[in-house]
Amino acid sequence: MYACNVHMSIKVNIKSTSTQSEQKDFNMDTPPGAPLKVKFRMEIEKLREMTFRNKLEHIWEYYKFHIIAIVVFLIFIGSIINTVWINPPAETALTISWHSGLTFDDQLEELRHALEEKVLDDSKNERIDIVNFLGLEEDPMANMANIQRLAAMVAAGVIDIFVLNTAQFEEFTGTGYLQPMDTVLNEIREIDSALYSRIEDKIIYAPFSIDAETTDERIMGIEFSNTPLLTELRFFEQERYLGISVTAGNIENAARTIIALFE
Repeated sequence: MYACNVHMSIKVNIKSTSTQSEQKDFNMDTPPGAPLKVKFRMEIEKLREMTFRNKLEHIWEYYKFHIIAIVVFLIFIGSIINTVWINPPAETALTISWHSGLTFDDQLEELRHALEEKVLDDSKNERIDIVNFLGLEEDPMANMANIQRLAAMVAAGVIDIFVLNTAQFEEFTGTGYLQPMDTVLNEIREIDSALYSRIEDKIIYAPFSIDAETTDERIMGIEFSNTPLLTELRFFEQERYLGISVTAGNIENAARTIIALFE
């Protein structure tokens, strides 16, 4: 009985020693200065003799930073491909700067979607933006930031249409933010002469500075309280003025947007 136990103990010790020796062989470093081909072959040979779990542990231990770097790189490349080719962001076809009070953000969002359906071509990846400059006048700091933001957007040619209250219409006409509406009204007349006839009596003339010394009475805005579309979207009735930004670049889209508002 005693001899049998000794025999089994020797077998266990021999097996344990053999396993430790194999594990030690697996962890041996590749000889320094060996060619890349030799290193690769030795690495393959080591992996062949390992269990599946040991293979995973070995690969993660020695190559985890490489794996992480590759994953991050693939995510980055995939994001670029998705943004540029698969799902590129919609281009802004028109921007409305909204300054008329008693208007909620969800109403402007509904208005934006309604105008996109009426104005834009479905085959093009375009959108209409409505920038809400509402409610900042009460805070002097916010008001200053609002003015600076507006001036930057006008200078950059971002804004196409203004919707203003009475005081702001007079102010914007005087500060040169608005351009005469002759071009956009001619566009409206060519697209929909019947609608042009309906809004003709809403046209507002105001002084326009041609240069530092010369001013002229020009068509600077369209006065309205509500339109069929705004009524449908539950906008409050109030005196509003529609004007065209002095740096507007999308005159045709501006004309079609005005038609969509008033039809």
